[in-house]
Amino acid sequence: MSGKEWIDVQAFLGGIEPYSVLDAAALSRLAAAARIVRVERGQSLFEQGQPCAGVHVVATGQLKLAFTSPHGAEKIVTIAVVRESIGETCLSLGQHYPFHAEALRDSQLAFLPRLALSECLQANPDFLYCQMQCIARKLHVLLQDVESSSLLSGTERILDFLIQAVDSIEGDGSATVELSLPKSIIASRLSLTQEHFSRLLRQLSESGMITVAGRSVSIPDVDRVSRYLDSGAGHGQCRGGRSGGRGRADWERLAVA
Repeated sequence: MSGKEWIDVQAFLGGIEPYSVLDAAALSRLAAAARIVRVERGQSLFEQGQPCAGVHVVATGQLKLAFTSPHGAEKIVTIAVVRESIGETCLSLGQHYPFHAEALRDSQLAFLPRLALSECLQANPDFLYCQMQCIARKLHVLLQDVESSSLLSGTERILDFLIQAVDSIEGDGSATVELSLPKSIIASRLSLTQEHFSRLLRQLSESGMITVAGRSVSIPDVDRVSRYLDSGAGHGQCRGGRSGGRGRADWERLAVA
């Protein structure tokens, strides 16, 4: 789906957990209660502190979920893409949104109101269980992000991000990653300032670990990057009690990885 084409809400939800476990009648009632919300690029879906009245499921487009300080500083929590939902945790706890949501592209979302979801949860134990699993997976990803931000150096965070984005490795051991997001968004997602992110990319290029051409990042030797990430530079204190080491020592390890 793209643009503002018509969306068959029932068919769309039927292919996504947890809604796929609903029987036909329950899914039909939920779809009938849903409405399509359209937000243009740069437009807010909701603001930080706003009451949560239901769950949004991304049908097309892409949204960033971010915390904003009173002084305007922003920390991106995650990027919501097609088939992902927003708001189920806030709805379950009866809390306001702790972040704001802004469209990175023209987007369409299926909004599922609180009452319709509550009826599904009360009448369908399998749906309740699946919903809990979805929330748990999101919590697990968040904990992994906290671990990365707390224990990995900026260099390691960037390399780990690139390795996770590799779709396939060429016969010579190289790979290419196309960045689908602006570098400023990726930097915030990795808890780095844009300036620090750009500086680390430049240093990684100088070390021969990567080559950057616009939004295309080439990794000449994926195994070399993996060896560096496995070397314990960032998790040293959690792996055999070695010092994590940062700064100059970090780049010395990078040079010989």
